[in-house]
Amino acid sequence: MKTILYNGKIRTADGSFKEALLIEDGLIKRTGSNDEIKKENSPDAEMIDLKGRLAVPGFNDSHMHFLNVGYNFSQVDLRNTKSIDEATALCREHIEKNGIEAGSWVQCYAWNEDSWTDKRWLCRDDLDKISEEHPIIASRVCTHVTAVNSKALELLRIKKGTPQPETGEFLVDEDGEPTGILYEMAGKLNDLITEPTVDEIKEMLMTMGRAAASKGLTSVQTDDFEGVPGNNFKNVIRAYEELAAEDKLPVRVYEQCRLADSDAYRRFKEAGLKSGEGNDIFRLGPLKAFCDGSLGARTAWLAEDYSDDPGNRGVRIYENDSELEDLVQEAHDDGMSVAIHCIGDAATAQAVSAIEKAMRKNPDVKNRHGIVHAQILNEDLIERIRAFGIAAYVQPVFLEYDLNIAESRVGAERLEDSYNYRKLYDGGVKLPFGTDSPVEDFNPLKNLYCAVTGKDFDGKPEEGWHTEKLLTLAEAVECYTLHSAYVSFEEDKKGAIAPGYFADITVLESDIFEIPPEEIKDVCVYMTMMGGRIRYMKK
Repeated sequence: MKTILYNGKIRTADGSFKEALLIEDGLIKRTGSNDEIKKENSPDAEMIDLKGRLAVPGFNDSHMHFLNVGYNFSQVDLRNTKSIDEATALCREHIEKNGIEAGSWVQCYAWNEDSWTDKRWLCRDDLDKISEEHPIIASRVCTHVTAVNSKALELLRIKKGTPQPETGEFLVDEDGEPTGILYEMAGKLNDLITEPTVDEIKEMLMTMGRAAASKGLTSVQTDDFEGVPGNNFKNVIRAYEELAAEDKLPVRVYEQCRLADSDAYRRFKEAGLKSGEGNDIFRLGPLKAFCDGSLGARTAWLAEDYSDDPGNRGVRIYENDSELEDLVQEAHDDGMSVAIHCIGDAATAQAVSAIEKAMRKNPDVKNRHGIVHAQILNEDLIERIRAFGIAAYVQPVFLEYDLNIAESRVGAERLEDSYNYRKLYDGGVKLPFGTDSPVEDFNPLKNLYCAVTGKDFDGKPEEGWHTEKLLTLAEAVECYTLHSAYVSFEEDKKGAIAPGYFADITVLESDIFEIPPEEIKDVCVYMTMMGGRIRYMKK
Protein backbone atom coordinates (compact mmCIF):
# COMPACT_ATOMS: atom_id res chain seq x y z
CA MET A 1 0.00 0.00 0.00
CA LYS A 2 1.19 3.51 -0.87
CA THR A 3 0.58 6.78 0.93
CA ILE A 4 1.67 10.19 -0.33
CA LEU A 5 2.01 13.25 1.89
CA TYR A 6 2.20 16.43 -0.21
CA ASN A 7 2.06 20.22 0.10
CA GLY A 8 4.04 19.97 3.29
CA LYS A 9 7.24 21.18 4.87
CA ILE A 10 8.91 17.85 5.58
CA ARG A 11 12.13 17.94 7.62
CA THR A 12 14.47 15.28 6.26
CA ALA A 13 17.48 13.60 7.84
CA ASP A 14 19.96 16.21 6.53
CA GLY A 15 17.95 19.09 7.98
CA SER A 16 16.53 20.22 4.63
CA PHE A 17 12.83 20.48 3.83
CA LYS A 18 10.87 18.73 1.09
CA GLU A 19 7.33 19.19 -0.15
CA ALA A 20 6.27 15.57 -0.40
CA LEU A 21 6.89 12.09 0.89
CA LEU A 22 6.14 8.60 -0.44
CA ILE A 23 5.33 5.80 2.01
CA GLU A 24 5.13 2.19 0.92
CA ASP A 25 4.37 -0.79 3.16
CA GLY A 26 4.96 1.22 6.31
CA LEU A 27 8.37 2.51 5.25
CA ILE A 28 9.56 5.82 3.81
CA LYS A 29 10.35 5.26 0.15
CA ARG A 30 11.60 8.72 -0.78
CA THR A 31 11.08 12.46 -0.43
CA GLY A 32 11.00 15.19 -3.06
CA SER A 33 8.89 17.89 -4.67
CA ASN A 34 5.15 17.54 -5.12
CA ASP A 35 5.61 16.78 -8.80
CA GLU A 36 8.35 14.20 -8.22
CA ILE A 37 6.42 12.24 -5.62
CA LYS A 38 3.02 12.46 -7.31
CA LYS A 39 4.53 10.58 -10.26
CA GLU A 40 4.45 7.58 -7.93
CA ASN A 41 0.68 7.84 -7.64
CA SER A 42 -1.37 4.72 -8.21
CA PRO A 43 -5.10 3.99 -7.99
CA ASP A 44 -4.80 2.58 -4.46
CA ALA A 45 -2.51 5.31 -3.10
CA GLU A 46 -3.80 7.36 -0.18
CA MET A 47 -3.24 11.08 -0.81
CA ILE A 48 -2.87 13.37 2.23
CA ASP A 49 -2.64 17.13 1.73
CA LEU A 50 -0.58 18.64 4.55
CA LYS A 51 -1.58 22.17 3.52
CA GLY A 52 1.81 23.63 4.33
CA ARG A 53 2.16 22.00 7.75
CA LEU A 54 5.49 20.88 9.23
CA ALA A 55 6.29 17.16 9.37
CA VAL A 56 9.07 15.85 11.63
CA PRO A 57 10.17 12.36 12.69
CA GLY A 58 7.83 10.90 15.29
CA PHE A 59 8.86 11.84 18.82
CA ASN A 60 10.37 9.11 20.96
CA ASP A 61 10.06 9.56 24.75
CA SER A 62 13.21 7.92 26.13
CA HIS A 63 11.96 7.53 29.68
CA MET A 64 8.45 7.49 31.06
CA HIS A 65 6.04 5.25 32.95
CA PHE A 66 3.54 4.45 30.24
CA LEU A 67 1.44 1.92 32.12
CA ASN A 68 1.50 3.98 35.30
CA VAL A 69 0.08 6.99 33.44
CA GLY A 70 -2.68 4.78 32.03
CA TYR A 71 -3.39 3.52 35.55
CA ASN A 72 -3.46 7.10 36.86
CA PHE A 73 -6.35 8.03 34.58
CA SER A 74 -8.65 6.40 37.16
CA GLN A 75 -7.03 8.23 40.09
CA VAL A 76 -7.18 11.73 41.56
CA ASP A 77 -4.87 14.14 39.75
CA LEU A 78 -3.41 16.69 42.20
CA ARG A 79 -0.97 18.37 39.80
CA ASN A 80 -2.78 21.70 39.54
CA THR A 81 -3.86 22.07 43.16
CA LYS A 82 -2.72 25.19 45.04
CA SER A 83 -3.22 24.11 48.65
CA ILE A 84 -3.71 21.08 50.87
CA ASP A 85 -7.36 22.05 51.33
CA GLU A 86 -7.88 22.03 47.55
CA ALA A 87 -6.12 18.66 47.22
CA THR A 88 -8.16 17.02 49.98
CA ALA A 89 -11.40 18.51 48.60
CA LEU A 90 -10.66 16.91 45.21
CA CYS A 91 -10.09 13.56 46.85
CA ARG A 92 -13.29 13.81 48.89
CA GLU A 93 -15.23 14.76 45.73
CA HIS A 94 -13.75 11.74 43.91
CA ILE A 95 -14.98 9.37 46.64
CA GLU A 96 -18.49 10.84 46.62
CA LYS A 97 -18.82 11.15 42.85
CA ASN A 98 -17.74 7.56 42.21
CA GLY A 99 -19.54 6.04 45.18
CA ILE A 100 -16.38 4.35 46.44
CA GLU A 101 -17.29 1.92 49.18
CA ALA A 102 -15.74 2.01 52.64
CA GLY A 103 -12.65 -0.20 52.77
CA SER A 104 -11.80 0.36 49.09
CA TRP A 105 -8.51 2.03 48.24
CA VAL A 106 -8.43 5.66 47.08
CA GLN A 107 -5.35 6.75 45.12
CA CYS A 108 -4.13 10.26 44.36
CA TYR A 109 -0.97 11.36 42.59
CA ALA A 110 1.38 14.24 41.75
CA TRP A 111 0.98 16.59 44.71
CA ASN A 112 3.76 19.14 45.08
CA GLU A 113 4.14 21.18 48.23
CA ASP A 114 6.18 23.80 46.37
CA SER A 115 3.02 24.69 44.42
CA TRP A 116 0.93 24.97 47.58
CA THR A 117 0.40 27.93 49.85
CA ASP A 118 0.97 25.53 52.76
CA LYS A 119 4.54 24.67 51.68
CA ARG A 120 4.52 21.36 53.53
CA TRP A 121 4.03 17.69 52.77
CA LEU A 122 0.74 15.89 53.06
CA CYS A 123 0.49 13.70 56.12
CA ARG A 124 -1.78 11.19 57.87
CA ASP A 125 -3.83 13.87 59.65
CA ASP A 126 -4.67 15.63 56.35
CA LEU A 127 -5.85 12.43 54.72
CA ASP A 128 -7.79 11.29 57.80
CA LYS A 129 -9.96 14.40 57.36
CA ILE A 130 -11.02 13.01 53.97
CA SER A 131 -11.95 9.59 55.30
CA GLU A 132 -11.00 7.19 58.06
CA GLU A 133 -12.94 4.38 56.40
CA HIS A 134 -11.07 4.34 53.07
CA PRO A 135 -7.34 3.58 52.90
CA ILE A 136 -5.89 6.57 51.03
CA ILE A 137 -2.60 6.87 49.14
CA ALA A 138 -1.33 10.21 47.81
CA SER A 139 2.01 10.11 45.98
CA ARG A 140 4.22 13.16 45.57
CA VAL A 141 4.98 14.31 42.02
CA CYS A 142 8.42 12.69 42.17
CA THR A 143 6.82 9.33 43.18
CA HIS A 144 9.55 8.78 45.78
CA VAL A 145 7.44 10.11 48.67
CA THR A 146 3.93 8.95 49.53
CA ALA A 147 1.43 10.13 52.13
CA VAL A 148 -1.12 7.69 53.59
CA ASN A 149 -3.92 7.92 56.13
CA SER A 150 -4.44 5.95 59.34
CA LYS A 151 -6.45 3.23 57.59
CA ALA A 152 -3.62 2.63 55.12
CA LEU A 153 -1.07 2.56 57.96
CA GLU A 154 -3.22 -0.04 59.68
CA LEU A 155 -3.20 -2.23 56.57
CA LEU A 156 0.57 -1.73 56.25
CA ARG A 157 0.87 -2.84 59.89
CA ILE A 158 2.76 0.31 60.77
CA LYS A 159 2.23 1.77 64.23
CA LYS A 160 4.25 3.24 67.06
CA GLY A 161 7.23 0.98 67.70
CA THR A 162 7.10 -0.85 64.36
CA PRO A 163 10.66 -1.54 63.11
CA GLN A 164 11.72 0.20 59.92
CA PRO A 165 11.59 -1.97 56.78
CA GLU A 166 14.75 -3.21 55.07
CA THR A 167 14.00 -0.95 52.12
CA GLY A 168 12.28 2.41 52.39
CA GLU A 169 11.39 4.37 55.49
CA PHE A 170 8.33 5.68 57.30
CA LEU A 171 8.61 8.94 59.24
CA VAL A 172 7.57 9.31 62.88
CA ASP A 173 6.87 12.36 65.01
CA GLU A 174 8.60 13.31 68.28
CA ASP A 175 6.39 10.83 70.15
CA GLY A 176 7.28 8.00 67.76
CA GLU A 177 3.88 7.99 66.08
CA PRO A 178 3.90 7.37 62.30
CA THR A 179 3.19 10.58 60.37
CA GLY A 180 1.87 8.80 57.30
CA ILE A 181 4.83 9.97 55.22
CA LEU A 182 6.67 7.15 53.46
CA TYR A 183 9.98 7.16 51.59
CA GLU A 184 10.50 4.64 48.74
CA MET A 185 7.70 2.32 49.89
CA ALA A 186 5.42 2.31 46.84
CA GLY A 187 6.10 -1.38 46.29
CA LYS A 188 4.77 -2.31 49.74
CA LEU A 189 1.62 -0.29 49.08
CA ASN A 190 1.11 -1.97 45.73
CA ASP A 191 1.25 -5.35 47.46
CA LEU A 192 -1.97 -4.45 49.32
CA ILE A 193 -4.03 -3.32 46.33
CA THR A 194 -5.89 -5.71 44.05
CA GLU A 195 -3.75 -6.65 41.09
CA PRO A 196 -5.33 -5.79 37.71
CA THR A 197 -5.96 -8.55 35.20
CA VAL A 198 -4.15 -8.77 31.88
CA ASP A 199 -7.27 -7.46 30.13
CA GLU A 200 -7.44 -4.51 32.52
CA ILE A 201 -3.78 -3.74 31.87
CA LYS A 202 -4.46 -3.85 28.14
CA GLU A 203 -7.26 -1.30 28.53
CA MET A 204 -4.92 1.02 30.44
CA LEU A 205 -2.26 0.68 27.75
CA MET A 206 -4.68 1.34 24.88
CA THR A 207 -6.07 4.42 26.65
CA MET A 208 -2.57 5.75 27.23
CA GLY A 209 -1.53 4.84 23.68
CA ARG A 210 -4.28 7.00 22.21
CA ALA A 211 -3.29 9.87 24.48
CA ALA A 212 0.40 9.51 23.52
CA ALA A 213 -0.37 9.50 19.79
CA SER A 214 -2.44 12.67 20.21
CA LYS A 215 0.72 14.41 21.44
CA GLY A 216 2.89 13.27 18.53
CA LEU A 217 4.59 10.31 20.18
CA THR A 218 5.31 7.31 17.98
CA SER A 219 7.71 5.51 20.34
CA VAL A 220 8.12 5.30 24.10
CA GLN A 221 10.76 3.76 26.34
CA THR A 222 9.04 2.90 29.54
CA ASP A 223 9.52 1.51 33.04
CA ASP A 224 6.35 -0.56 33.63
CA PHE A 225 7.16 -3.61 35.72
CA GLU A 226 6.03 -1.82 38.90
CA GLY A 227 3.50 0.40 37.16
CA VAL A 228 0.42 -1.22 38.69
CA PRO A 229 -0.32 -3.19 41.87
CA GLY A 230 1.08 -6.69 41.88
CA ASN A 231 4.38 -5.78 40.22
CA ASN A 232 3.76 -8.76 37.93
CA PHE A 233 6.18 -8.25 35.06
CA LYS A 234 4.93 -11.41 33.33
CA ASN A 235 1.41 -9.97 33.04
CA VAL A 236 2.74 -6.62 31.84
CA ILE A 237 4.76 -8.30 29.10
CA ARG A 238 1.82 -10.53 28.16
CA ALA A 239 -0.49 -7.49 27.86
CA TYR A 240 1.95 -5.72 25.56
CA GLU A 241 2.58 -8.82 23.45
CA GLU A 242 -1.14 -9.43 22.99
CA LEU A 243 -1.79 -5.83 21.99
CA ALA A 244 1.09 -5.91 19.52
CA ALA A 245 -0.25 -9.12 17.98
CA GLU A 246 -3.74 -7.59 17.81
CA ASP A 247 -2.39 -4.40 16.20
CA LYS A 248 -3.89 -2.29 18.99
CA LEU A 249 -0.79 -0.37 20.06
CA PRO A 250 -0.57 3.06 18.36
CA VAL A 251 3.03 3.55 19.56
CA ARG A 252 6.17 1.41 19.58
CA VAL A 253 7.27 0.36 23.06
CA TYR A 254 10.77 -0.40 24.33
CA GLU A 255 10.50 -1.75 27.86
CA GLN A 256 13.01 -0.60 30.48
CA CYS A 257 12.97 -3.67 32.70
CA ARG A 258 12.88 -2.58 36.33
CA LEU A 259 14.92 -5.21 38.14
CA ALA A 260 16.28 -3.70 41.33
CA ASP A 261 18.49 -6.54 42.50
CA SER A 262 20.12 -9.79 41.45
CA ASP A 263 17.18 -11.88 42.70
CA ALA A 264 14.72 -9.97 40.51
CA TYR A 265 17.09 -10.22 37.55
CA ARG A 266 17.45 -13.95 38.14
CA ARG A 267 13.65 -14.42 38.14
CA PHE A 268 13.53 -12.48 34.89
CA LYS A 269 16.06 -14.79 33.26
CA GLU A 270 14.47 -17.92 34.71
CA ALA A 271 11.25 -16.89 32.98
CA GLY A 272 13.14 -17.23 29.69
CA LEU A 273 13.27 -13.48 29.10
CA LYS A 274 16.15 -11.42 27.77
CA SER A 275 16.90 -7.96 26.44
CA GLY A 276 16.13 -7.53 22.73
CA GLU A 277 13.33 -10.07 22.72
CA GLY A 278 10.23 -8.93 20.82
CA ASN A 279 9.47 -7.17 17.58
CA ASP A 280 9.27 -3.66 16.09
CA ILE A 281 6.13 -2.86 18.12
CA PHE A 282 7.09 -4.21 21.54
CA ARG A 283 10.58 -5.16 22.64
CA LEU A 284 12.37 -5.77 25.94
CA GLY A 285 15.14 -3.26 26.52
CA PRO A 286 17.65 -2.39 29.24
CA LEU A 287 17.72 -3.29 32.89
CA LYS A 288 16.31 -0.37 34.92
CA ALA A 289 17.64 0.32 38.41
CA PHE A 290 17.50 3.18 40.96
CA CYS A 291 20.41 4.74 42.84
CA ASP A 292 18.54 7.56 44.60
CA GLY A 293 15.34 9.62 44.87
CA SER A 294 14.44 13.12 43.70
CA LEU A 295 15.80 16.65 44.07
CA GLY A 296 12.40 18.12 44.94
CA ALA A 297 11.94 15.76 47.89
CA ARG A 298 15.61 16.11 48.91
CA THR A 299 16.09 12.36 48.44
CA ALA A 300 18.53 12.65 45.51
CA TRP A 301 21.88 11.34 46.81
CA LEU A 302 24.48 14.11 46.91
CA ALA A 303 28.21 13.97 47.58
CA GLU A 304 27.80 16.89 50.00
CA ASP A 305 24.94 18.11 52.17
CA TYR A 306 21.93 19.87 50.71
CA SER A 307 22.56 23.61 50.84
CA ASP A 308 19.13 24.18 52.37
CA ASP A 309 19.15 21.09 54.62
CA PRO A 310 22.50 20.65 56.40
CA GLY A 311 23.16 17.08 57.50
CA ASN A 312 21.05 15.59 54.70
CA ARG A 313 22.65 14.07 51.62
CA GLY A 314 19.55 12.28 50.38
CA VAL A 315 18.76 8.59 50.01
CA ARG A 316 21.33 6.02 48.91
CA ILE A 317 19.52 2.99 47.48
CA TYR A 318 22.56 0.68 47.19
CA GLU A 319 24.40 0.90 50.51
CA ASN A 320 27.11 -1.39 49.16
CA ASP A 321 28.73 -0.49 45.85
CA SER A 322 29.35 -4.17 45.18
CA GLU A 323 25.61 -4.92 45.08
CA LEU A 324 25.10 -2.54 42.17
CA GLU A 325 28.39 -3.54 40.52
CA ASP A 326 27.44 -7.22 40.56
CA LEU A 327 24.01 -6.48 39.06
CA VAL A 328 25.45 -4.28 36.31
CA GLN A 329 28.21 -6.77 35.55
CA GLU A 330 25.76 -9.66 35.21
CA ALA A 331 23.48 -7.65 32.92
CA HIS A 332 26.41 -6.40 30.85
CA ASP A 333 27.83 -9.89 30.40
CA ASP A 334 24.38 -11.06 29.29
CA GLY A 335 24.28 -8.40 26.57
CA MET A 336 21.75 -6.29 28.44
CA SER A 337 22.24 -2.53 28.65
CA VAL A 338 21.45 -0.74 31.92
CA ALA A 339 19.51 2.48 32.45
CA ILE A 340 20.09 3.67 36.02
CA HIS A 341 18.07 6.39 37.77
CA CYS A 342 20.54 8.93 39.16
CA ILE A 343 19.74 12.54 40.03
CA GLY A 344 22.38 13.40 42.62
CA ASP A 345 26.11 13.55 41.87
CA ALA A 346 26.94 10.81 44.38
CA ALA A 347 24.36 8.49 42.80
CA THR A 348 25.71 9.20 39.31
CA ALA A 349 29.28 8.55 40.47
CA GLN A 350 28.24 5.19 41.91
CA ALA A 351 26.43 4.16 38.73
CA VAL A 352 29.16 5.38 36.37
CA SER A 353 31.77 3.48 38.39
CA ALA A 354 29.72 0.29 38.12
CA ILE A 355 29.34 0.72 34.36
CA GLU A 356 33.04 1.51 33.90
CA LYS A 357 34.01 -1.60 35.85
CA ALA A 358 31.72 -3.82 33.79
CA MET A 359 32.95 -2.40 30.48
CA ARG A 360 36.62 -2.75 31.44
CA LYS A 361 36.11 -6.35 32.56
CA ASN A 362 34.23 -7.32 29.42
CA PRO A 363 35.01 -4.80 26.64
CA ASP A 364 33.82 -7.07 23.82
CA VAL A 365 30.14 -6.68 24.73
CA LYS A 366 28.74 -3.61 22.95
CA ASN A 367 25.92 -2.38 25.15
CA ARG A 368 24.49 1.13 25.30
CA HIS A 369 24.34 1.96 28.97
CA GLY A 370 22.76 5.12 30.30
CA ILE A 371 22.11 7.36 33.29
CA VAL A 372 18.46 8.32 33.62
CA HIS A 373 18.06 12.00 34.61
CA ALA A 374 21.77 12.88 35.11
CA GLN A 375 20.91 16.21 36.72
CA ILE A 376 23.50 17.16 39.34
CA LEU A 377 26.82 16.69 37.58
CA ASN A 378 30.36 18.00 37.68
CA GLU A 379 33.15 18.26 35.11
CA ASP A 380 34.68 14.92 36.12
CA LEU A 381 31.37 13.04 35.83
CA ILE A 382 30.63 14.59 32.44
CA GLU A 383 34.05 13.52 31.17
CA ARG A 384 33.61 9.95 32.46
CA ILE A 385 30.16 9.73 30.90
CA ARG A 386 31.64 10.94 27.59
CA ALA A 387 34.69 8.68 27.71
CA PHE A 388 32.69 5.49 28.21
CA GLY A 389 29.93 6.33 25.74
CA ILE A 390 27.25 6.45 28.42
CA ALA A 391 23.97 8.05 27.38
CA ALA A 392 22.29 10.72 29.51
CA TYR A 393 18.53 10.25 29.45
CA VAL A 394 17.51 13.85 30.19
CA GLN A 395 14.18 15.59 30.81
CA PRO A 396 14.50 19.32 29.98
CA VAL A 397 10.85 19.78 31.03
CA PHE A 398 12.10 19.28 34.60
CA LEU A 399 13.44 22.84 34.33
CA GLU A 400 9.89 24.15 34.60
CA TYR A 401 10.00 23.24 38.29
CA ASP A 402 13.69 22.77 39.03
CA LEU A 403 14.80 26.26 37.97
CA ASN A 404 12.91 27.53 41.01
CA ILE A 405 14.51 25.15 43.54
CA ALA A 406 17.83 23.87 42.18
CA GLU A 407 20.08 26.63 43.49
CA SER A 408 18.54 26.54 46.96
CA ARG A 409 18.98 22.75 47.06
CA VAL A 410 22.59 22.49 45.86
CA GLY A 411 24.04 26.02 45.70
CA ALA A 412 25.46 27.97 42.78
CA GLU A 413 28.79 26.12 42.61
CA ARG A 414 27.26 22.66 42.12
CA LEU A 415 24.90 24.07 39.52
CA GLU A 416 27.74 25.05 37.18
CA ASP A 417 27.77 21.72 35.33
CA SER A 418 24.29 20.54 36.31
CA TYR A 419 21.50 20.47 33.69
CA ASN A 420 24.30 21.26 31.24
CA TYR A 421 22.82 19.93 28.02
CA ARG A 422 25.22 22.03 25.95
CA LYS A 423 28.38 20.60 27.48
CA LEU A 424 27.04 17.05 27.23
CA TYR A 425 25.89 17.46 23.62
CA ASP A 426 29.10 19.17 22.49
CA GLY A 427 31.06 16.35 24.15
CA GLY A 428 29.32 13.81 21.93
CA VAL A 429 27.13 12.36 24.68
CA LYS A 430 23.83 10.96 23.45
CA LEU A 431 20.95 12.89 25.04
CA PRO A 432 17.72 10.99 24.50
CA PHE A 433 14.85 13.23 25.62
CA GLY A 434 12.09 11.99 27.88
CA THR A 435 9.53 13.32 30.35
CA ASP A 436 9.41 10.77 33.19
CA SER A 437 5.62 11.05 32.90
CA PRO A 438 3.56 11.06 35.13
CA VAL A 439 6.18 13.20 36.90
CA GLU A 440 5.78 15.67 34.01
CA ASP A 441 3.39 16.03 31.10
CA PHE A 442 4.34 13.69 28.24
CA ASN A 443 3.72 16.45 25.66
CA PRO A 444 6.96 16.70 23.59
CA LEU A 445 6.32 20.35 22.68
CA LYS A 446 6.59 21.43 26.32
CA ASN A 447 9.85 19.49 26.60
CA LEU A 448 11.28 21.17 23.49
CA TYR A 449 10.21 24.58 24.79
CA CYS A 450 12.15 24.11 28.04
CA ALA A 451 15.20 22.73 26.22
CA VAL A 452 15.58 25.83 24.03
CA THR A 453 14.25 28.66 26.25
CA GLY A 454 15.20 27.68 29.80
CA LYS A 455 11.91 29.22 31.00
CA ASP A 456 8.95 28.01 32.98
CA PHE A 457 5.50 27.94 31.40
CA ASP A 458 4.85 31.49 32.60
CA GLY A 459 7.86 32.66 30.58
CA LYS A 460 10.07 33.20 33.64
CA PRO A 461 12.83 34.17 33.97
CA GLU A 462 12.47 36.50 31.00
CA GLU A 463 16.13 36.12 30.01
CA GLY A 464 16.05 32.32 30.43
CA TRP A 465 17.74 30.18 33.09
CA HIS A 466 21.42 29.46 32.39
CA THR A 467 20.99 29.92 28.66
CA GLU A 468 24.59 28.86 28.05
CA LYS A 469 23.48 25.29 28.87
CA LEU A 470 20.59 25.12 26.40
CA LEU A 471 20.31 23.58 22.94
CA THR A 472 19.13 24.87 19.58
CA LEU A 473 15.75 23.64 18.40
CA ALA A 474 17.35 21.49 15.69
CA GLU A 475 19.57 19.84 18.31
CA ALA A 476 16.63 19.31 20.66
CA VAL A 477 14.57 17.63 17.91
CA GLU A 478 17.58 15.42 17.12
CA CYS A 479 17.75 14.38 20.79
CA TYR A 480 14.02 13.58 20.83
CA THR A 481 14.26 11.43 17.73
CA LEU A 482 17.65 10.05 16.64
CA HIS A 483 19.28 10.06 20.09
CA SER A 484 16.28 8.27 21.57
CA ALA A 485 16.43 5.75 18.73
CA TYR A 486 20.15 5.22 19.38
CA VAL A 487 19.72 3.91 22.94
CA SER A 488 17.28 1.26 21.67
CA PHE A 489 19.70 0.25 18.85
CA GLU A 490 17.25 1.58 16.24
CA GLU A 491 18.96 4.64 14.81
CA ASP A 492 19.14 2.94 11.42
CA LYS A 493 15.37 2.58 11.12
CA LYS A 494 13.67 5.33 13.12
CA GLY A 495 14.29 8.84 14.31
CA ALA A 496 14.66 10.36 10.84
CA ILE A 497 12.65 10.98 7.68
CA ALA A 498 14.81 9.11 5.21
CA PRO A 499 14.44 6.22 2.72
CA GLY A 500 14.13 2.84 4.44
CA TYR A 501 13.11 4.25 7.82
CA PHE A 502 9.81 3.52 9.53
CA ALA A 503 7.11 5.94 8.43
CA ASP A 504 6.75 7.26 11.98
CA ILE A 505 5.85 10.89 11.41
CA THR A 506 4.43 13.76 13.44
CA VAL A 507 2.70 16.63 11.66
CA LEU A 508 2.41 19.88 13.61
CA GLU A 509 -0.12 22.67 13.21
CA SER A 510 2.62 25.33 13.31
CA ASP A 511 6.19 25.45 12.08
CA ILE A 512 8.23 25.33 15.29
CA PHE A 513 11.34 26.37 13.33
CA GLU A 514 9.74 29.67 12.31
CA ILE A 515 7.65 30.78 15.30
CA PRO A 516 9.12 32.47 18.41
CA PRO A 517 10.55 29.80 20.76
CA GLU A 518 8.17 30.97 23.50
CA GLU A 519 5.24 29.70 21.43
CA ILE A 520 6.55 26.15 20.93
CA LYS A 521 4.85 24.79 24.06
CA ASP A 522 1.42 25.77 22.72
CA VAL A 523 1.73 24.10 19.31
CA CYS A 524 -0.79 21.33 18.63
CA VAL A 525 -0.31 18.07 16.79
CA TYR A 526 -2.30 17.77 13.57
CA MET A 527 -1.52 14.15 12.71
CA THR A 528 0.54 11.24 13.98
CA MET A 529 1.54 8.29 11.79
CA MET A 530 3.16 5.09 13.02
CA GLY A 531 4.22 2.59 10.41
CA GLY A 532 2.61 4.67 7.67
CA ARG A 533 -0.85 4.50 9.28
CA ILE A 534 -2.68 7.40 10.85
CA ARG A 535 -2.85 6.86 14.62
CA TYR A 536 -4.19 10.33 15.44
CA MET A 537 -5.83 13.06 13.41
CA LYS A 538 -6.97 16.36 14.87
CA LYS A 539 -10.69 16.86 14.43
